[in-house]
Amino acid sequence: MTAPTTRPETTRPATYSTSQKALHWGIALLILVQVPLALAMTNVGEGALQNQLYEWHKSFGLVALALVAARVLVRLSRGAPGAEAGLPTWQRRAAGVSHAALYGLIVLVPLLGWAGTSACCAPVNLFWSVPLTLPISGGMPVGERILGVHTVAAFALVALVALHTAAALHHHLVRRDGTLRRMLASR
Repeated sequence: MTAPTTRPETTRPATYSTSQKALHWGIALLILVQVPLALAMTNVGEGALQNQLYEWHKSFGLVALALVAARVLVRLSRGAPGAEAGLPTWQRRAAGVSHAALYGLIVLVPLLGWAGTSACCAPVNLFWSVPLTLPISGGMPVGERILGVHTVAAFALVALVALHTAAALHHHLVRRDGTLRRMLASR
């Protein structure tokens, strides 16, 4: 999956819209919550607390998937600002590749979790109430394989989020350009 950027530079917006900023930070917050939640649920030991943590993790993953779908639709319809002037070609390309990988993993990680859990550990309910189990058979063996890929993809996502954060801070603190400010609420 590639990051949707089909608009020529001349028709790109100067900044991100309020909805794009809200979706960006909402998804970022969910990812930040999901990591310690995943670590806790797999290490707390079997019991009621572990079951509750799994339910929260599944629900937040489904919410993240819905938000990223909305984000992709908004980006396709509105576009995104171009890179700051003076940015070297290799950095423009690296930003394009990393954004495409982020979008891909932000979609793939929750889809894999949803599929794996549906296969092995149904039902999948959104916040204990809305049934969303996918029709995937194979039981525990299939579910465990899918969830293994989910885990690897999640670690890759965490690494890319760290790289994305470092790049944003580099733009803000070293290059002192407007890249990070375009995604902040105040602008």
